[in-house]
Amino acid sequence: MKTIFVVYGNDTRAYNDCKTKRYAFNTESDVKVGDKLNSREYSSDMVVKEVLNTSFKYYNNLTGDLSNELTSTAFRDIKTMEIVDRDENVIYAIKVEDSDDE
Repeated sequence: MKTIFVVYGNDTRAYNDCKTKRYAFNTESDVKVGDKLNSREYSSDMVVKEVLNTSFKYYNNLTGDLSNELTSTAFRDIKTMEIVDRDENVIYAIKVEDSDDE
């Protein structure tokens, strides 16, 4: 598992702009700086800005600090991103609730 930083935007040049706000995700997927990602969860594409060789549990998007210990109320959990190839002939779904039937 590793932590990656992405920036949102459809312009792949955005990853070179150090003023652009970065967001952290953890992933086991093979990604490199400059890769363009897309998710139905977000309205914009993402560009990978940095790949760390280790993973962290928390990220403070105000200061950019990473930690495995919750030491501030400004820390947020880092979500896991799984990068998959989408097949147009496959419908992807998640279970949102278990049936009460046994």
